[in-house]
Amino acid sequence: MGNNVVKKLLKESLHIESLLTELNDELDFSSFKMNDDLQPDIWDSEGNIKEDIRTNLIKIADDYWKSLDLGFDYEDITLTGSLANYNWSKYSDVDLHIIFDINKLGDNKEMVKDLLDVKTRKWNSDHDITIKGFEVELYLQPEDQPHHSTGVYSLTNSDWVLEPKKEDISLDKETIRKKYKEFVKKVNDIEKDKNNQSVIDRIDKLKDKIKKMRKAGLETGGEYSVENIVFKLLRRNDIMEKLGNLSTNAYDDEYTIDEELL
Repeated sequence: MGNNVVKKLLKESLHIESLLTELNDELDFSSFKMNDDLQPDIWDSEGNIKEDIRTNLIKIADDYWKSLDLGFDYEDITLTGSLANYNWSKYSDVDLHIIFDINKLGDNKEMVKDLLDVKTRKWNSDHDITIKGFEVELYLQPEDQPHHSTGVYSLTNSDWVLEPKKEDISLDKETIRKKYKEFVKKVNDIEKDKNNQSVIDRIDKLKDKIKKMRKAGLETGGEYSVENIVFKLLRRNDIMEKLGNLSTNAYDDEYTIDEELL
């Protein structure tokens, strides 16, 4: 039996054990709540972002934009997501959005945007910048793209584009648990598949389903929709990372030839 086969079997065993543990553990909903105030390390008592943080975030976004060398300037730099709202938690990221006019990308704007998104994801992967313990995540957002966050702050203008409001939260925990476990079981089933190409195809299909699920949830129920909370739990509990690792391992194994076979 080749080394790669042994490694693969070991990885499968560890993944299955981990996934079974996920199914048996109680999901943690404690972070999905409204706080009385905005995150105090980021905002002052009057709801204004602290100046040193604002300056730093603008510098990060501006440096990245200039590195793209697109030949035109962005429209705005915004802070959004839970850190621009009352639902922040230890899991929050600094969602730093660079707002731009996608029409300035030319005739092939959608293709260019896709390439820029790949570059931005790589930047996020390569860098480990934190603000008060929260990881910075950059995103390029066309100005006409629908955005579902209920809190958006313009760093460029030092003002709220959309000021957050406190609201009562009622989570359908039973439905969330059910949907979450369904996805975990699907990952478990894929992991048992011995056909590498089948694994890759099934993962692509599942990730696309998760993406569409979250989009539909945000459009109909907002940030606290069942679908968006399920996605957050899948990401928070490393299920999305496991899917990526499974796909990478299947691809590598498919095109690896053991030395002893040669």
